[in-house]
Amino acid sequence: MIREIFLLLLILGFCIALEDPPVEEVVQHNQGLGAEKLMGNATINVSFGSYATGAGVRIITVLPAVDNRIPPDAEGVLWGWNEEYEDEINISEYTCYISNRSLQANMYFEFRNENMSVGLSGINPIINIPFDVELLETANGTENLTVILEGNYFYAYECPVGGNGTGITYESSISVYDRSEFIVEPGKANFFLVRPVIGEQWYQNNHFDTLVFSRKSIYKSEISMDGNETAYARIYDFSVLKDPMGAWHIIVNETQNFSNASMENYEISYWANPVVKEDNPFSHLYEVNYTYDGWGPHWMNITVTDFFLGEHTYAREILSRKITRQGVSETGEPAGSEEYYRPGEPELEKTEITHYLLPSNEIIMVFLVASLWMFWHYSKSGKSR
Repeated sequence: MIREIFLLLLILGFCIALEDPPVEEVVQHNQGLGAEKLMGNATINVSFGSYATGAGVRIITVLPAVDNRIPPDAEGVLWGWNEEYEDEINISEYTCYISNRSLQANMYFEFRNENMSVGLSGINPIINIPFDVELLETANGTENLTVILEGNYFYAYECPVGGNGTGITYESSISVYDRSEFIVEPGKANFFLVRPVIGEQWYQNNHFDTLVFSRKSIYKSEISMDGNETAYARIYDFSVLKDPMGAWHIIVNETQNFSNASMENYEISYWANPVVKEDNPFSHLYEVNYTYDGWGPHWMNITVTDFFLGEHTYAREILSRKITRQGVSETGEPAGSEEYYRPGEPELEKTEITHYLLPSNEIIMVFLVASLWMFWHYSKSGKSR
Protein backbone atom coordinates (compact mmCIF):
# COMPACT_ATOMS: atom_id res chain seq x y z
CA MET A 1 0.00 0.00 0.00
CA ILE A 2 2.84 2.40 0.84
CA ARG A 3 4.47 1.81 -2.54
CA GLU A 4 1.18 2.44 -4.36
CA ILE A 5 0.78 5.74 -2.51
CA PHE A 6 4.32 6.72 -3.41
CA LEU A 7 3.78 5.88 -7.08
CA LEU A 8 0.67 8.03 -7.06
CA LEU A 9 2.69 10.92 -5.65
CA LEU A 10 5.40 10.26 -8.22
CA ILE A 11 2.88 10.42 -11.04
CA LEU A 12 1.75 13.76 -9.63
CA GLY A 13 5.41 14.73 -9.84
CA PHE A 14 5.02 14.83 -13.60
CA CYS A 15 3.12 18.05 -12.98
CA ILE A 16 4.60 19.38 -9.71
CA ALA A 17 8.08 19.87 -8.31
CA LEU A 18 9.66 17.16 -6.15
CA GLU A 19 12.01 18.14 -3.35
CA ASP A 20 14.26 15.10 -3.86
CA PRO A 21 15.04 13.14 -7.04
CA PRO A 22 13.23 9.75 -7.06
CA VAL A 23 16.30 7.98 -8.43
CA GLU A 24 15.54 4.43 -7.33
CA GLU A 25 11.89 4.53 -8.34
CA VAL A 26 12.69 5.83 -11.83
CA VAL A 27 15.37 3.17 -12.33
CA GLN A 28 12.98 0.42 -11.26
CA HIS A 29 10.30 1.71 -13.63
CA ASN A 30 12.70 1.86 -16.59
CA GLN A 31 14.08 -1.59 -15.81
CA GLY A 32 10.53 -2.91 -15.85
CA LEU A 33 9.86 -1.75 -19.41
CA GLY A 34 11.64 -4.86 -20.66
CA ALA A 35 12.34 -6.16 -24.12
CA GLU A 36 8.68 -6.63 -24.97
CA LYS A 37 8.11 -2.85 -24.83
CA LEU A 38 11.42 -1.51 -26.17
CA MET A 39 12.45 -4.13 -28.74
CA GLY A 40 10.00 -3.09 -31.46
CA ASN A 41 8.60 0.14 -29.99
CA ALA A 42 6.41 1.81 -32.60
CA THR A 43 7.18 5.33 -31.30
CA ILE A 44 10.83 5.12 -32.46
CA ASN A 45 11.29 6.76 -35.85
CA VAL A 46 12.50 4.54 -38.67
CA SER A 47 14.45 5.17 -41.87
CA PHE A 48 13.23 3.29 -44.91
CA GLY A 49 15.33 1.27 -47.30
CA SER A 50 14.23 -0.57 -50.39
CA TYR A 51 11.39 -3.08 -50.62
CA ALA A 52 9.18 -1.37 -47.98
CA THR A 53 11.50 -2.11 -45.06
CA GLY A 54 12.46 0.40 -42.38
CA ALA A 55 14.33 0.42 -39.06
CA GLY A 56 15.51 2.76 -36.31
CA VAL A 57 17.28 2.67 -32.94
CA ARG A 58 17.26 4.96 -29.91
CA ILE A 59 19.51 5.48 -26.89
CA ILE A 60 16.89 6.17 -24.23
CA THR A 61 18.78 6.89 -20.99
CA VAL A 62 21.36 5.62 -18.52
CA LEU A 63 20.31 3.85 -15.33
CA PRO A 64 20.42 6.03 -13.29
CA ALA A 65 20.54 9.51 -14.82
CA VAL A 66 19.45 12.96 -13.63
CA ASP A 67 19.19 15.28 -16.61
CA ASN A 68 22.25 14.13 -18.56
CA ARG A 69 24.36 13.44 -15.46
CA ILE A 70 25.32 9.93 -14.40
CA PRO A 71 27.34 8.38 -11.54
CA PRO A 72 30.52 6.40 -12.33
CA ASP A 73 28.87 3.16 -11.19
CA ALA A 74 25.81 3.50 -13.42
CA GLU A 75 24.13 0.16 -14.13
CA GLY A 76 23.86 0.45 -17.90
CA VAL A 77 22.37 2.08 -20.99
CA LEU A 78 18.71 1.61 -21.89
CA TRP A 79 18.00 1.40 -25.63
CA GLY A 80 15.25 0.39 -28.02
CA TRP A 81 14.56 -0.28 -31.68
CA ASN A 82 11.72 -0.28 -34.14
CA GLU A 83 11.19 -1.74 -37.60
CA GLU A 84 8.57 -1.78 -40.30
CA TYR A 85 8.29 -4.38 -43.04
CA GLU A 86 5.73 -6.27 -45.10
CA ASP A 87 5.54 -10.04 -44.98
CA GLU A 88 4.48 -10.07 -48.61
CA ILE A 89 5.38 -7.54 -51.30
CA ASN A 90 5.40 -7.33 -55.09
CA ILE A 91 8.81 -6.89 -56.70
CA SER A 92 8.68 -6.51 -60.44
CA GLU A 93 6.22 -9.19 -61.61
CA TYR A 94 6.92 -11.47 -58.64
CA THR A 95 5.11 -11.95 -55.36
CA CYS A 96 7.85 -12.13 -52.70
CA TYR A 97 7.84 -13.25 -49.07
CA ILE A 98 10.22 -12.16 -46.31
CA SER A 99 12.58 -15.01 -45.48
CA ASN A 100 15.09 -13.45 -43.08
CA ARG A 101 15.66 -10.33 -41.02
CA SER A 102 18.54 -9.61 -38.65
CA LEU A 103 20.30 -6.83 -36.77
CA GLN A 104 24.06 -6.41 -36.74
CA ALA A 105 24.92 -3.48 -34.48
CA ASN A 106 27.27 -2.33 -31.74
CA MET A 107 27.10 0.16 -28.92
CA TYR A 108 30.32 2.17 -28.77
CA PHE A 109 31.56 3.88 -25.61
CA GLU A 110 34.08 6.74 -25.57
CA PHE A 111 35.68 8.33 -22.51
CA ARG A 112 38.79 10.49 -22.88
CA ASN A 113 41.00 8.47 -25.22
CA GLU A 114 39.45 5.12 -24.33
CA ASN A 115 37.10 3.36 -26.73
CA MET A 116 35.16 0.14 -26.18
CA SER A 117 32.21 -1.56 -27.87
CA VAL A 118 29.51 -4.09 -27.03
CA GLY A 119 27.62 -6.18 -29.58
CA LEU A 120 23.84 -5.83 -29.54
CA SER A 121 21.03 -8.30 -29.87
CA GLY A 122 17.36 -7.57 -30.20
CA ILE A 123 16.49 -9.14 -26.86
CA ASN A 124 18.45 -7.17 -24.24
CA PRO A 125 17.36 -3.55 -23.69
CA ILE A 126 20.02 -2.82 -21.02
CA ILE A 127 23.70 -2.76 -22.04
CA ASN A 128 26.35 -2.67 -19.32
CA ILE A 129 28.91 0.15 -19.52
CA PRO A 130 32.22 -1.64 -20.25
CA PHE A 131 34.56 0.89 -18.59
CA ASP A 132 35.93 0.17 -15.13
CA VAL A 133 34.34 2.23 -12.38
CA GLU A 134 37.86 3.20 -11.27
CA LEU A 135 38.43 4.98 -14.60
CA LEU A 136 35.13 6.86 -14.51
CA GLU A 137 35.85 7.84 -10.89
CA THR A 138 38.68 10.04 -12.20
CA ALA A 139 36.30 12.28 -14.19
CA ASN A 140 36.43 15.93 -13.20
CA GLY A 141 32.66 16.43 -13.29
CA THR A 142 32.55 17.99 -16.77
CA GLU A 143 33.81 15.08 -18.89
CA ASN A 144 31.40 13.16 -21.08
CA LEU A 145 30.77 9.49 -21.56
CA THR A 146 29.80 9.31 -25.24
CA VAL A 147 27.50 6.47 -26.29
CA ILE A 148 27.03 5.67 -29.98
CA LEU A 149 24.62 3.06 -31.32
CA GLU A 150 25.42 2.07 -34.89
CA GLY A 151 24.73 -0.86 -37.18
CA ASN A 152 22.61 -2.34 -39.93
CA TYR A 153 19.33 -4.15 -40.30
CA PHE A 154 19.26 -6.81 -43.03
CA TYR A 155 16.13 -8.09 -44.76
CA ALA A 156 15.80 -10.81 -47.39
CA TYR A 157 12.78 -11.59 -49.61
CA GLU A 158 12.34 -14.82 -51.51
CA CYS A 159 10.41 -14.67 -54.76
CA PRO A 160 9.28 -18.10 -56.11
CA VAL A 161 9.49 -18.41 -59.88
CA GLY A 162 7.34 -20.93 -61.66
CA GLY A 163 6.26 -24.20 -60.13
CA ASN A 164 9.64 -25.86 -59.67
CA GLY A 165 10.44 -24.28 -56.27
CA THR A 166 13.29 -22.11 -57.53
CA GLY A 167 13.25 -18.41 -56.82
CA ILE A 168 14.99 -15.05 -56.69
CA THR A 169 16.25 -13.42 -53.51
CA TYR A 170 16.07 -9.68 -52.95
CA GLU A 171 17.97 -8.13 -50.03
CA SER A 172 17.66 -4.78 -48.24
CA SER A 173 20.14 -3.18 -45.81
CA ILE A 174 19.27 -0.21 -43.60
CA SER A 175 21.85 1.73 -41.56
CA VAL A 176 20.82 2.80 -38.06
CA TYR A 177 22.53 5.33 -35.80
CA ASP A 178 22.04 7.26 -32.56
CA ARG A 179 24.37 9.17 -30.24
CA SER A 180 24.11 10.59 -26.70
CA GLU A 181 26.49 12.18 -24.20
CA PHE A 182 26.32 11.94 -20.43
CA ILE A 183 28.35 13.92 -17.88
CA VAL A 184 30.11 11.64 -15.40
CA GLU A 185 29.99 13.00 -11.82
CA PRO A 186 32.17 11.10 -9.32
CA GLY A 187 33.91 11.72 -6.01
CA LYS A 188 33.03 13.15 -2.65
CA ALA A 189 32.44 16.73 -1.59
CA ASN A 190 35.28 18.63 0.08
CA PHE A 191 34.56 21.31 2.67
CA PHE A 192 36.52 24.45 3.45
CA LEU A 193 35.42 26.55 6.42
CA VAL A 194 35.25 30.24 5.52
CA ARG A 195 34.04 31.60 8.85
CA PRO A 196 35.14 31.24 11.55
CA VAL A 197 38.50 30.19 10.08
CA ILE A 198 40.17 29.53 13.45
CA GLY A 199 37.09 27.93 15.02
CA GLU A 200 36.17 30.80 17.36
CA GLN A 201 34.23 34.03 16.95
CA TRP A 202 32.59 36.94 18.73
CA TYR A 203 29.28 35.85 20.25
CA GLN A 204 27.29 38.67 18.61
CA ASN A 205 28.45 37.78 15.09
CA ASN A 206 28.12 34.01 14.82
CA HIS A 207 28.69 32.41 11.41
CA PHE A 208 29.05 28.91 10.02
CA ASP A 209 29.95 29.75 6.41
CA THR A 210 31.34 26.96 4.24
CA LEU A 211 32.72 26.50 0.74
CA VAL A 212 32.04 23.10 -0.81
CA PHE A 213 34.30 21.88 -3.62
CA SER A 214 32.71 19.08 -5.63
CA ARG A 215 32.73 17.14 -8.88
CA LYS A 216 29.12 16.16 -8.21
CA SER A 217 26.08 18.37 -8.57
CA ILE A 218 24.60 19.21 -5.15
CA TYR A 219 21.03 20.33 -4.66
CA LYS A 220 20.59 20.90 -0.92
CA SER A 221 22.41 21.52 2.35
CA GLU A 222 21.19 20.85 5.89
CA ILE A 223 22.78 22.39 8.99
CA SER A 224 22.48 21.20 12.56
CA MET A 225 23.78 22.69 15.81
CA ASP A 226 24.37 20.45 18.82
CA GLY A 227 22.46 17.63 17.12
CA ASN A 228 19.36 19.65 16.18
CA GLU A 229 18.63 20.68 12.59
CA THR A 230 18.44 24.46 12.52
CA ALA A 231 18.67 25.42 8.85
CA TYR A 232 18.52 24.15 5.29
CA ALA A 233 18.93 25.51 1.79
CA ARG A 234 17.78 23.96 -1.51
CA ILE A 235 18.79 25.34 -4.93
CA TYR A 236 17.25 22.66 -7.18
CA ASP A 237 14.07 20.63 -7.25
CA PHE A 238 13.01 17.91 -9.67
CA SER A 239 10.24 16.70 -11.94
CA VAL A 240 9.69 13.43 -13.78
CA LEU A 241 8.82 13.32 -17.47
CA LYS A 242 7.52 10.34 -19.42
CA ASP A 243 8.71 9.98 -23.00
CA PRO A 244 6.68 8.41 -25.84
CA MET A 245 8.43 5.06 -25.30
CA GLY A 246 7.20 4.92 -21.70
CA ALA A 247 10.54 5.65 -20.04
CA TRP A 248 10.77 8.10 -17.14
CA HIS A 249 13.36 10.89 -17.00
CA ILE A 250 14.33 13.05 -13.98
CA ILE A 251 14.53 16.74 -14.89
CA VAL A 252 16.31 19.38 -12.77
CA ASN A 253 14.75 22.78 -12.06
CA GLU A 254 16.40 25.75 -10.37
CA THR A 255 14.77 27.01 -7.18
CA GLN A 256 15.55 28.91 -3.98
CA ASN A 257 14.12 27.32 -0.88
CA PHE A 258 15.99 28.75 2.11
CA SER A 259 15.34 28.46 5.83
CA ASN A 260 17.83 30.28 8.09
CA ALA A 261 20.59 29.64 5.52
CA SER A 262 21.54 30.56 1.95
CA MET A 263 23.31 28.66 -0.80
CA GLU A 264 24.97 29.65 -4.08
CA ASN A 265 26.37 27.56 -6.92
CA TYR A 266 29.32 28.61 -9.08
CA GLU A 267 29.91 26.44 -12.18
CA ILE A 268 33.63 26.54 -12.96
CA SER A 269 36.40 24.01 -13.55
CA TYR A 270 39.46 24.60 -11.40
CA TRP A 271 42.12 23.01 -9.22
CA ALA A 272 41.87 23.60 -5.47
CA ASN A 273 45.02 21.78 -4.32
CA PRO A 274 46.15 24.60 -2.00
CA VAL A 275 42.81 24.51 -0.19
CA VAL A 276 41.85 20.83 -0.04
CA LYS A 277 43.90 17.67 -0.40
CA GLU A 278 42.49 16.49 -3.71
CA ASP A 279 44.39 15.65 -6.91
CA ASN A 280 41.46 16.22 -9.29
CA PRO A 281 39.98 19.49 -10.52
CA PHE A 282 36.50 20.48 -9.38
CA SER A 283 33.57 21.53 -11.54
CA HIS A 284 31.32 22.97 -8.81
CA LEU A 285 31.87 25.46 -6.00
CA TYR A 286 29.02 25.93 -3.53
CA GLU A 287 28.85 28.59 -0.84
CA VAL A 288 26.62 27.93 2.17
CA ASN A 289 26.06 30.75 4.66
CA TYR A 290 24.49 30.38 8.10
CA THR A 291 24.19 32.92 10.93
CA TYR A 292 23.00 31.86 14.37
CA ASP A 293 22.50 33.05 17.95
CA GLY A 294 24.34 31.35 20.76
CA TRP A 295 27.12 31.57 23.29
CA GLY A 296 29.78 29.07 24.22
CA PRO A 297 30.86 25.87 22.46
CA HIS A 298 28.63 24.42 19.72
CA TRP A 299 28.99 21.30 17.62
CA MET A 300 28.22 22.38 14.06
CA ASN A 301 27.34 19.93 11.28
CA ILE A 302 26.57 20.45 7.58
CA THR A 303 25.35 17.73 5.22
CA VAL A 304 25.04 18.30 1.48
CA THR A 305 23.24 15.89 -0.87
CA ASP A 306 24.14 15.22 -4.51
CA PHE A 307 21.80 14.39 -7.40
CA PHE A 308 22.12 10.65 -6.74
CA LEU A 309 21.22 11.01 -3.04
CA GLY A 310 24.78 10.65 -1.79
CA GLU A 311 25.30 12.55 1.47
CA HIS A 312 28.54 14.39 2.29
CA THR A 313 29.11 15.68 5.82
CA TYR A 314 31.45 18.08 7.59
CA ALA A 315 31.41 18.72 11.33
CA ARG A 316 33.45 20.62 13.90
CA GLU A 317 33.21 22.43 17.21
CA ILE A 318 33.01 26.21 17.12
CA LEU A 319 33.51 28.47 20.13
CA SER A 320 31.33 31.55 20.43
CA ARG A 321 33.00 33.77 23.04
CA LYS A 322 32.80 37.14 24.72
CA ILE A 323 35.75 39.52 24.79
CA THR A 324 37.36 40.12 28.19
CA ARG A 325 39.77 42.59 29.77
CA GLN A 326 41.39 42.27 33.16
CA GLY A 327 39.15 39.30 33.99
CA VAL A 328 35.88 41.08 33.17
CA SER A 329 33.73 40.42 30.11
CA GLU A 330 32.42 43.08 27.79
CA THR A 331 28.98 42.65 29.40
CA GLY A 332 30.35 43.23 32.91
CA GLU A 333 30.39 39.77 34.52
CA PRO A 334 33.57 38.06 35.69
CA ALA A 335 35.17 35.99 32.94
CA GLY A 336 34.77 32.24 33.36
CA SER A 337 35.62 29.20 31.22
CA GLU A 338 37.72 29.85 28.14
CA GLU A 339 35.04 28.05 26.10
CA TYR A 340 32.79 31.06 26.77
CA TYR A 341 35.26 33.93 27.33
CA ARG A 342 38.28 34.86 25.27
CA PRO A 343 41.23 35.50 27.59
CA GLY A 344 42.31 39.14 27.49
CA GLU A 345 45.73 40.63 28.13
CA PRO A 346 46.00 42.63 31.36
CA GLU A 347 46.18 46.39 30.73
CA LEU A 348 47.68 49.13 32.88
CA GLU A 349 45.24 51.74 31.67
CA LYS A 350 41.50 51.24 31.43
CA THR A 351 40.49 51.45 27.78
CA GLU A 352 37.26 50.68 26.03
CA ILE A 353 37.11 47.26 24.44
CA THR A 354 36.75 47.51 20.67
CA HIS A 355 36.38 45.00 17.91
CA TYR A 356 36.42 45.08 14.12
CA LEU A 357 34.59 42.52 11.98
CA LEU A 358 35.26 42.06 8.30
CA PRO A 359 32.13 42.28 6.12
CA SER A 360 31.16 39.12 4.24
CA ASN A 361 32.50 40.27 0.88
CA GLU A 362 35.86 41.19 2.41
CA ILE A 363 36.14 37.77 4.04
CA ILE A 364 35.56 36.09 0.69
CA MET A 365 38.04 38.43 -1.02
CA VAL A 366 40.71 37.62 1.57
CA PHE A 367 40.06 33.93 1.06
CA LEU A 368 40.30 34.20 -2.74
CA VAL A 369 43.50 36.25 -2.63
CA ALA A 370 45.07 33.78 -0.21
CA SER A 371 44.01 30.84 -2.37
CA LEU A 372 45.42 32.43 -5.52
CA TRP A 373 48.70 33.17 -3.74
CA MET A 374 48.92 29.61 -2.46
CA PHE A 375 48.16 28.26 -5.93
CA TRP A 376 50.84 30.51 -7.51
CA HIS A 377 53.37 29.52 -4.86
CA TYR A 378 52.50 25.84 -5.26
CA SER A 379 52.87 25.99 -9.05
CA LYS A 380 56.15 27.90 -8.85
CA SER A 381 57.70 25.54 -6.32
CA GLY A 382 56.57 22.58 -8.44
CA LYS A 383 58.29 23.98 -11.55
CA SER A 384 61.52 24.69 -9.69
CA ARG A 385 61.95 21.04 -8.73
